[in-house]
Amino acid sequence: MDYLQKAKEEVVTLIGRAVGSVSGGTGRRALTIERPRAAVEEFWRDPDNLSRVFDGFADVRSTAPDRYEWTAPPDDADPARWESVLLTEQDGLQFVDAVDPERARIELEFADAPRGRGTEVHMSATVPVPRQLTGAAIFAVLYRARALMQTGEVPTLDRNPSGRAAGQEA
Repeated sequence: MDYLQKAKEEVVTLIGRAVGSVSGGTGRRALTIERPRAAVEEFWRDPDNLSRVFDGFADVRSTAPDRYEWTAPPDDADPARWESVLLTEQDGLQFVDAVDPERARIELEFADAPRGRGTEVHMSATVPVPRQLTGAAIFAVLYRARALMQTGEVPTLDRNPSGRAAGQEA
Protein backbone atom coordinates (compact mmCIF):
# COMPACT_ATOMS: atom_id res chain seq x y z
CA MET A 1 0.00 0.00 0.00
CA ASP A 2 1.39 3.39 -0.90
CA TYR A 3 1.51 6.29 1.54
CA LEU A 4 -1.12 8.33 -0.32
CA GLN A 5 -3.67 5.51 -0.08
CA LYS A 6 -2.89 5.02 3.61
CA ALA A 7 -3.30 8.77 4.25
CA LYS A 8 -6.68 8.75 2.46
CA GLU A 9 -7.87 5.85 4.60
CA GLU A 10 -6.75 7.64 7.77
CA VAL A 11 -8.63 10.80 6.75
CA VAL A 12 -11.79 8.83 5.93
CA THR A 13 -11.56 7.07 9.32
CA LEU A 14 -11.08 10.36 11.18
CA ILE A 15 -13.98 12.02 9.34
CA GLY A 16 -16.17 9.04 10.10
CA ARG A 17 -15.34 9.28 13.78
CA ALA A 18 -15.95 13.03 13.82
CA VAL A 19 -19.28 12.75 12.01
CA GLY A 20 -20.31 9.87 14.23
CA SER A 21 -19.50 11.85 17.36
CA VAL A 22 -21.84 14.70 16.41
CA SER A 23 -24.54 13.00 14.36
CA GLY A 24 -26.53 11.46 17.18
CA GLY A 25 -28.22 12.88 20.24
CA THR A 26 -25.80 11.44 22.79
CA GLY A 27 -22.34 12.20 24.08
CA ARG A 28 -20.10 11.81 27.14
CA ARG A 29 -17.27 13.97 28.49
CA ALA A 30 -15.40 14.54 31.77
CA LEU A 31 -13.68 17.44 33.50
CA THR A 32 -12.07 18.04 36.91
CA ILE A 33 -13.47 20.90 39.00
CA GLU A 34 -11.42 22.15 41.94
CA ARG A 35 -14.31 22.15 44.39
CA PRO A 36 -15.54 19.68 47.02
CA ARG A 37 -17.92 17.05 45.77
CA ALA A 38 -20.88 18.31 47.85
CA ALA A 39 -20.51 21.84 46.42
CA VAL A 40 -20.31 20.50 42.87
CA GLU A 41 -23.44 18.40 43.34
CA GLU A 42 -25.33 21.33 44.85
CA PHE A 43 -24.30 23.54 41.92
CA TRP A 44 -26.06 21.23 39.43
CA ARG A 45 -29.34 21.38 41.39
CA ASP A 46 -29.74 25.15 40.90
CA PRO A 47 -31.79 26.05 37.78
CA ASP A 48 -30.08 29.47 37.51
CA ASN A 49 -26.68 27.76 37.34
CA LEU A 50 -28.03 25.31 34.78
CA SER A 51 -29.33 28.12 32.56
CA ARG A 52 -25.96 29.88 32.74
CA VAL A 53 -23.88 26.84 31.78
CA PHE A 54 -26.37 25.57 29.18
CA ASP A 55 -26.62 29.07 27.63
CA GLY A 56 -27.25 28.72 23.92
CA PHE A 57 -28.31 25.09 24.34
CA ALA A 58 -31.22 25.37 26.79
CA ASP A 59 -32.95 27.57 29.33
CA VAL A 60 -33.80 25.81 32.57
CA ARG A 61 -36.34 26.70 35.22
CA SER A 62 -37.66 24.89 38.28
CA THR A 63 -41.33 23.91 38.13
CA ALA A 64 -41.48 22.08 41.48
CA PRO A 65 -39.00 20.53 43.91
CA ASP A 66 -36.71 18.24 41.86
CA ARG A 67 -38.55 19.09 38.62
CA TYR A 68 -37.13 21.24 35.83
CA GLU A 69 -38.42 22.53 32.52
CA TRP A 70 -35.82 22.62 29.73
CA THR A 71 -36.37 24.79 26.65
CA ALA A 72 -33.97 24.20 23.75
CA PRO A 73 -32.85 26.13 21.85
CA PRO A 74 -34.04 29.07 23.93
CA ASP A 75 -34.22 31.62 21.10
CA ASP A 76 -35.98 29.41 18.54
CA ALA A 77 -39.50 30.31 17.37
CA ASP A 78 -40.67 26.74 18.07
CA PRO A 79 -38.38 25.48 20.85
CA ALA A 80 -38.33 21.90 22.10
CA ARG A 81 -39.50 21.63 25.71
CA TRP A 82 -39.24 18.81 28.16
CA GLU A 83 -39.93 18.41 31.84
CA SER A 84 -37.40 16.45 33.85
CA VAL A 85 -37.31 14.83 37.23
CA LEU A 86 -34.06 15.05 39.18
CA LEU A 87 -32.93 11.68 40.47
CA THR A 88 -30.22 11.52 43.09
CA GLU A 89 -27.91 8.53 42.91
CA GLN A 90 -25.00 7.46 45.10
CA ASP A 91 -22.38 8.89 42.71
CA GLY A 92 -24.33 11.49 40.79
CA LEU A 93 -27.50 13.06 39.49
CA GLN A 94 -29.79 12.36 36.57
CA PHE A 95 -32.25 14.68 34.90
CA VAL A 96 -34.71 12.32 33.19
CA ASP A 97 -37.76 13.13 31.08
CA ALA A 98 -40.80 13.08 33.39
CA VAL A 99 -42.90 11.21 30.79
CA ASP A 100 -40.41 9.05 28.90
CA PRO A 101 -36.99 8.59 30.57
CA GLU A 102 -35.53 7.24 27.31
CA ARG A 103 -36.49 10.39 25.35
CA ALA A 104 -34.27 12.78 27.29
CA ARG A 105 -31.66 12.25 29.97
CA ILE A 106 -28.70 14.18 31.31
CA GLU A 107 -26.47 12.17 33.62
CA LEU A 108 -23.78 13.54 35.91
CA GLU A 109 -21.38 11.27 37.75
CA PHE A 110 -19.10 12.59 40.49
CA ALA A 111 -15.84 11.12 41.75
CA ASP A 112 -13.05 12.44 43.92
CA ALA A 113 -10.23 13.71 41.71
CA PRO A 114 -6.77 12.23 42.22
CA ARG A 115 -4.42 13.89 44.71
CA GLY A 116 -7.22 15.87 46.37
CA ARG A 117 -7.72 18.14 43.37
CA GLY A 118 -11.48 18.46 43.64
CA THR A 119 -14.17 16.52 41.83
CA GLU A 120 -14.20 14.70 38.53
CA VAL A 121 -17.49 15.30 36.75
CA HIS A 122 -18.58 12.93 33.98
CA MET A 123 -21.53 14.10 31.91
CA SER A 124 -23.55 12.34 29.26
CA ALA A 125 -26.73 13.42 27.53
CA THR A 126 -29.49 12.16 25.32
CA VAL A 127 -31.81 14.99 24.35
CA PRO A 128 -34.83 15.40 22.05
CA VAL A 129 -33.03 17.95 19.89
CA PRO A 130 -30.57 16.17 17.56
CA ARG A 131 -26.95 17.26 17.91
CA GLN A 132 -27.74 19.75 20.68
CA LEU A 133 -25.75 18.22 23.52
CA THR A 134 -23.11 15.94 22.11
CA GLY A 135 -19.37 15.80 22.41
CA ALA A 136 -18.05 19.34 22.14
CA ALA A 137 -21.29 20.87 23.44
CA ILE A 138 -21.13 18.76 26.61
CA PHE A 139 -17.51 19.78 27.06
CA ALA A 140 -18.54 23.45 26.67
CA VAL A 141 -21.18 23.01 29.39
CA LEU A 142 -18.67 21.36 31.72
CA TYR A 143 -16.07 24.03 30.95
CA ARG A 144 -18.55 26.81 31.77
CA ALA A 145 -19.58 25.04 34.98
CA ARG A 146 -15.95 24.69 36.08
CA ALA A 147 -15.26 28.36 35.33
CA LEU A 148 -18.38 29.51 37.16
CA MET A 149 -17.61 27.38 40.23
CA GLN A 150 -13.92 28.29 40.37
CA THR A 151 -14.00 31.98 39.35
CA GLY A 152 -17.62 33.07 39.70
CA GLU A 153 -17.81 33.95 35.99
CA VAL A 154 -18.67 32.20 32.75
CA PRO A 155 -16.11 32.84 29.97
CA THR A 156 -17.47 35.07 27.20
CA LEU A 157 -16.33 37.18 24.28
CA ASP A 158 -19.47 39.34 24.33
CA ARG A 159 -17.66 42.47 25.49
CA ASN A 160 -14.52 41.75 23.49
CA PRO A 161 -14.22 43.59 20.15
CA SER A 162 -13.09 40.36 18.50
CA GLY A 163 -16.36 38.78 19.64
CA ARG A 164 -18.54 41.18 17.63
CA ALA A 165 -21.20 39.82 15.34
CA ALA A 166 -20.19 39.76 11.68
CA GLY A 167 -20.67 43.12 10.00
CA GLN A 168 -20.93 45.08 13.25
CA GLU A 169 -18.87 48.26 13.23
CA ALA A 170 -16.60 49.30 16.10
